Amino acid sequence: MQFTDYDIECIKRAKSIIDADISRHINIATIAQKSGIGETKLKRGFKEYYGSSPFTYLREQRMIKAGQLILETNKTIKQIAKATGFTYSNNFTTAFSSYYHVSPRRYRHLYSSE
Repeated sequence: MQFTDYDIECIKRAKSIIDADISRHINIATIAQKSGIGETKLKRGFKEYYGSSPFTYLREQRMIKAGQLILETNKTIKQIAKATGFTYSNNFTTAFSSYYHVSPRRYRHLYSSE
């Protein structure tokens, strides 16, 4: 699929929308609308330019932020889950464990300098 300069700007805008608040629940239709591009073109273009789907990118950004919060703050796992867009801490723990291959509490224990 060919992308025009306008499409590329829209795809960059979509990334900015995601990056602006990773704790926000936003769907692909809303991102596409706010970016000024169709959903299909957004998904394909995002994957081509950033190497993953918008959803996968968002999840990765959430996990990176969660890892930082676990190591750099004394926030509870529940607080970190909320700060990274998870309503339920159990869902957060599952996602975190899948991404890092260790639970959030174990991650803090293993890698924290405290």
